[in-house]
Amino acid sequence: MRSNVSLEEALEILLQQNFQTEAIQVPLLESLDSILAEDIISDMNMPPFDKSPLDGFAVRAEDIKGASNENPIILEVIDYIPAGYVSRKTIKKGQAIRIMTGAKIPDGADVIIRFEDTESTDTHVKIFVTLPSESNISKMGEDMEIGDVVLKKGTTINAPEIGILATLGKSFVQVYRKPRVAILSTGDELVEIQNPLTDGKIRNSNSYTIAALIKKIGAKPLLLGVCIDEIDIIKEKLDAALGWADVVITTGGVSVGDCDLVKEAFQQAGAEMLFWRVRMKPGTPIAVAKYKNKLIFGLSGNPAAAYITFEQFVRPVILRMMGRQRFNLMKVEAILESDFKKISGQNRFVRAHTYYKDGSYYTLFPKKHSSGVLSSLSGTNSLFYIPGNTGPYLEGQKIEVQLLDHPEVL
Repeated sequence: MRSNVSLEEALEILLQQNFQTEAIQVPLLESLDSILAEDIISDMNMPPFDKSPLDGFAVRAEDIKGASNENPIILEVIDYIPAGYVSRKTIKKGQAIRIMTGAKIPDGADVIIRFEDTESTDTHVKIFVTLPSESNISKMGEDMEIGDVVLKKGTTINAPEIGILATLGKSFVQVYRKPRVAILSTGDELVEIQNPLTDGKIRNSNSYTIAALIKKIGAKPLLLGVCIDEIDIIKEKLDAALGWADVVITTGGVSVGDCDLVKEAFQQAGAEMLFWRVRMKPGTPIAVAKYKNKLIFGLSGNPAAAYITFEQFVRPVILRMMGRQRFNLMKVEAILESDFKKISGQNRFVRAHTYYKDGSYYTLFPKKHSSGVLSSLSGTNSLFYIPGNTGPYLEGQKIEVQLLDHPEVL
């Protein structure tokens, strides 16, 4: 087991554990926020025919040459085509057909004139503009053609992808199963959130914070509740969770105190320790183990430390497990609007609020930075990584921050 590893070493170790959930078939709407496990190849042209993109009149370009407000050209109206219908008539010299948005272009027409550029009766239309052939026509296959790979394996399915799949008639789709993540909080001091507090006790907030982070990235959390500091009971909980979960996360019990039994419980459950402790603050006491094709994370019991280590280590593992091909957080250059003067020999992540204004990003730090201060996370949306022995960082200085709500762009 490696100990006291760097941030880079920890990530390298984790990303070498390439565990991926299996592909499953789900109904189309249930695929939202899932990752495609197959390339989607179009078996049709879209649109499937030349169509009108607007309401107007279908005409022949040669019949409207020279048309203007001063010299309108009058054509005979021979038919009307609502969307979803097809005209059986062919436009000949001096003729026009009224057409609605989405309707198929009738035979003989090569231009659509919008209603605003006409005056019409039931039998005739005045054309006030001259347009070249092929104007205002959506061509067959301009959106997608037969054989096009319209969605690639590894694509996250959002609303536009749902629309594309629906267009192609995909009522079911192959996606990677969303990982099941078990969450266990350890510590004699913890009580469930619905219970009253007694002297020396605190409520189990960490499980809910971690569960929310898991739901946010599209995986499925299950809270296992609170476990007292008894190694046999911790092991029993781990054994049960490893029977069905893809990832197990514990909070608390990974430091160096007499009651920090989680690492030993990992090993007694048959897991291989990958590393313990990372050279970063907050979140130094993190333990990670591998059990068959599953990973177990032991995060700090301090709320901010658990939050930050989840974002740095657990989030990319879960995203990769569920089929994501890009799982890093977006980094942007920002201008500091507050100081951070503390200099430490340790690498540090500072929680922050970053916003965009007038072409630039700006970053503010909260007043409190302790790893045990949960309230300092509220309103933050970014992290500033400070290598050890660097700083101070002053207002107006340019820095690089990670945006927590934005995955790395392609």
